[in-house]
Amino acid sequence: MEIILVLAVTIIFPPILLFGFFVVNPREEMVVLRFGKYVTTLRTQGIRWIHPVGRNLQRISTADHTLDIATTTVVERNGNPIQISAVVIYRVFDSQKAALDVDDHYRFIEDQAGAVIKRVSSRYPYESSENIEEPCLKVENDVVTEDYVKELQAAVNPAGIKVLDVKLNDLTYAPEIAQAMLMRQQALALIDARKMIVEGAVDIVSDAVQRLKDDQLELNEDQKQQLISNLLVVLCSGERAQPVLAVQPKS
Repeated sequence: MEIILVLAVTIIFPPILLFGFFVVNPREEMVVLRFGKYVTTLRTQGIRWIHPVGRNLQRISTADHTLDIATTTVVERNGNPIQISAVVIYRVFDSQKAALDVDDHYRFIEDQAGAVIKRVSSRYPYESSENIEEPCLKVENDVVTEDYVKELQAAVNPAGIKVLDVKLNDLTYAPEIAQAMLMRQQALALIDARKMIVEGAVDIVSDAVQRLKDDQLELNEDQKQQLISNLLVVLCSGERAQPVLAVQPKS
């Protein structure tokens, strides 16, 4: 019946054949349907011709695409709410699946990517603890990236899409806990700074005592302890040192 209809239209109106020409562009494939049935997929670029009666052409780009995942709130492994966004790089490797097996492959990967980013991000902490080396979102090492790519690839296989890479674009604590996390980071930074100051002060005091000894300036045990105590107070104090002069009263 379909062949008869095509022949009849061609005989009655031959100029319609001119509408059968079309162009397949570079990095593009054309899925051809006729009266709703799949016919073929054209992968060679250039001018092509297919009888226009009942024809439906669906252009599928096979170039690399980027997809921005909007910022969303996720609860990371330790229970802290964070705001995260990402960039997905992908391309279509099966045009037939992309055109026929899903309604809109662009919308399909967008929806799947948003769900995967939330799901995978909840498995990792925002940052690893000081004494434990483990994958975390803040560092975004290969383990985290591979987990994003692997899970998203499994989700978009029905659409004929290949996921090339997933990168986090923005990563911050949610506003409701940002102030508390900032105070925590400031406290850790202060502790680290104090440790560095104490270590440096000990080295300076040790060097000072040794140099006095090398210069034949002998100190008894009380004087040495007093010198060490004074130097440590001066070096470790966050305030400006105030000299004190001891005055002996008249007898």
